[in-house]
Amino acid sequence: MTSDVADDRKTALAPAPRRPGSAPGSGGGLRPNDALAPDTRRPSEVMASLGIVQLGDPMLTTKTRPFDLPRERDEVLRILDRLNATADAVMRVHDFSTGAMGLAAPQIGEPRSIAIFRAAGAPQLALINPQVIEVGPDTRADWEEATEGCLSFFDFRCTLRRPRTAVISYRTIAGDEAIATFDRGRLARDVLHEVDHLGGILNVDHVEPGALTVSMA
Repeated sequence: MTSDVADDRKTALAPAPRRPGSAPGSGGGLRPNDALAPDTRRPSEVMASLGIVQLGDPMLTTKTRPFDLPRERDEVLRILDRLNATADAVMRVHDFSTGAMGLAAPQIGEPRSIAIFRAAGAPQLALINPQVIEVGPDTRADWEEATEGCLSFFDFRCTLRRPRTAVISYRTIAGDEAIATFDRGRLARDVLHEVDHLGGILNVDHVEPGALTVSMA
């Protein structure tokens, strides 16, 4: 069954708790605690302090191992708990107010094929053993060119082309197959970024010679 991410409630997990006033999305900046002095650390240092594996670690360029479901259900739940806790911590210090955020297992040191995806106004998706079924448009020249960041190297954003739409198949915790379509705004870009992580591919691997890099430090 194909469904837009906002409607895929049967195969999505409930949204993880968020601090009042926060919202999922992409973009924005670091949110220092008003009761403390401003955080002068580089963005990458902040993410590393929250347990996000950083650029240069072989974990990020190693292809992950898929789950055997339902046999490995408990292992899925263990890693999912870690992903949710880390994503919640990231959202407490960074404002994702304009789109979506995601986190893949290798980014927390787990070499397994699972990522979570939080899009504004939609339940969280747990993408287990995801596979890209289809992307569009067919011609690369018609893909969207935009900047893209990553929690594993948060000091800069890369400019790269991505498809405007994507159809992803994945497994639910019970092991059933599910399909989701991402065709609004940056959703296809953001979910393909997470699926890439599970294959040991980083967005810097897609950057063309001479493409703009934007410093966030």
